[in-house]
Amino acid sequence: MAEEENKDPQWKAGELEPNKPVNIVLESAKAIATGESKFGTWNLWLVNVENQKVFNRNDKNPVVGYTGKAMCFPSAGLHEQFLKATNGTQENVKMEVSLVPKKGKGGFYTTFETKIIEGGITPPNNLQHDNFKFLEDFKTFVENKVIKGTKEDMINFGVTDQYKIPKEELEKLWVVYNEKKE
Repeated sequence: MAEEENKDPQWKAGELEPNKPVNIVLESAKAIATGESKFGTWNLWLVNVENQKVFNRNDKNPVVGYTGKAMCFPSAGLHEQFLKATNGTQENVKMEVSLVPKKGKGGFYTTFETKIIEGGITPPNNLQHDNFKFLEDFKTFVENKVIKGTKEDMINFGVTDQYKIPKEELEKLWVVYNEKKE
């Protein structure tokens, strides 16, 4: 098998049939690469698709019915929805994506609607060391019944002089804390 055949093809959300949802899996918690082009900022994500139309990286020809890993350059809006779905930490989030045409003043334009089907998991290496240590300490305090383990407890505990974690970051850590309990 030639090395060129092993390259992941490209899945293009803009090529979906309108209003027909498809399932994908976001393999990483964030874009694996980001850059600038003459069209603006781009973000590269790795996704897993099932029975989808993708495009060969070498000759750009479509491949219909592909199942497996593919790369994706989502629009800015879809990129934001991917980040929201992963909380910036979860890997292997299974989600539904739909291309939804909308009518505006200048004609039709494309939007995307997403729905989380199954949350992923946050590997420890996706957290900063200080945040991982904070979560471990918080769990210990909850297990020893020093605190109840509510969101309010986490925020009050995290903003102390010992941790100095911003409230916005604590909101994300609350999601991580609860995913491990499920």
